[in-house]
Amino acid sequence: MTKQTAEELQAQRAQLIASTGMTETVLRERAAAFQLYPEHPEAWSAVEGIDYLLNGDEGSADLDEARALAARWEGKYFELVEKYTPLAAQAVAVRRWLPVLRRAVEALPAKCLYHGDPTPSTGGWRWSEACCDTGMPARRRALAEEALNALMEEATV
Repeated sequence: MTKQTAEELQAQRAQLIASTGMTETVLRERAAAFQLYPEHPEAWSAVEGIDYLLNGDEGSADLDEARALAARWEGKYFELVEKYTPLAAQAVAVRRWLPVLRRAVEALPAKCLYHGDPTPSTGGWRWSEACCDTGMPARRRALAEEALNALMEEATV
């Protein structure tokens, strides 16, 4: 069994990093992204081993705790992305199609051809219907305008 001092391990670590031709930060980022050149994984593995030896057992508990915390945050991040991405896509679609819907609604007549007023009668069983068959497009326009106004309010919020 070979024993080395901490200074010797740090010197060996620095030599391994220098042999890759990269800085430690670049080497660490490339290793995390699995983008190391074919000759560098062994050097990186040795650097990680030296780091483990230099930190001893006390550093590993902190490292494990940090990794667990990072995993929880990563899980929460992807949960939020999955939750809110469809809503954001819907909001973009609504903002995109509102002018088209507005033009389509404006193509409908605003008043009944015979009675003029598109509002439904207030009494009897026909309270939600238009005055007559020719008043139905006007009633539909009024309902569609209410819906579009509500959508525009939601899109601006």
